[in-house]
Amino acid sequence: MGSKTVLSGAFTDTSLPIIRNDALLSKGSLFLFDPSHSMGAVEGIAAGAVVPNVAWLEAAALMPGETQSSLAGEVFHNLAAGEILVERTAKKGVHIINSLVNQTADRNWHIKLSSKIAAYMVANGATHKFYVSSWFGRTRKGAGPAGSTFHLFNNPGNMFIAPDEGLNGIGRLSFRATNDNGGVVPHHRFTNTDINGVTGSPTTFQLGGGMLSNYTGATYRNKQNSIILYRAYIEDLTVSGRSYAEVDALDYAMYQAAFAVGGRYHGDTHTDPSTLP
Repeated sequence: MGSKTVLSGAFTDTSLPIIRNDALLSKGSLFLFDPSHSMGAVEGIAAGAVVPNVAWLEAAALMPGETQSSLAGEVFHNLAAGEILVERTAKKGVHIINSLVNQTADRNWHIKLSSKIAAYMVANGATHKFYVSSWFGRTRKGAGPAGSTFHLFNNPGNMFIAPDEGLNGIGRLSFRATNDNGGVVPHHRFTNTDINGVTGSPTTFQLGGGMLSNYTGATYRNKQNSIILYRAYIEDLTVSGRSYAEVDALDYAMYQAAFAVGGRYHGDTHTDPSTLP
């Protein structure tokens, strides 16, 4: 465990590195969800629970007047016994198990992300570049079609961000990287998107699983993947001055280390999705 010492006074050497609350963060960071992070601990999985934004200090510097509270997320859900199960894994991920036969309504669990961050991205979408990534595990493949798990949109046809399996954000998609572990359950996924030149006014800003927003009704019921949410990140590359390739390399290296032997998510355990047919 590292330590951080706060000194009074000011430094005049601008080449000195800035110590931030996560190795991935920069002056352009807007959002970081990481439930195993010492500063990202989720209060719980019940509706109304606060979900910290580890990058709130960086985000607040770009949005004067905003606070740790206004830049955090909040849990919402539509749960029912036998239809959807949500739990914390042994390594603190959020596991969402969707029944493939029992769902009678649009079941979901999600984090509603800060409207302040959404407004910032929309206001700057036409001229700024954004890096968006997510780490998650798929513990049971659904029957399809699967909805998005991390998105900012008005509807599925007007997506600002959606770094998910089979879904791309609108705008200029420079690259999308996906990695899994060769078919062994769970599939550990790393996805990211480079977005710029986006216009419009998306308002639905969510991270979660099940049937979310417009992914509802009989078309999606009893067909959703069961997943573990591990990490999600957004950075304004125009503000940070970093390239997509720089952030991608750092983020992906952290992802690989986290799931490798000795990593904080290696060997994670959870309820077998088969317990919910």
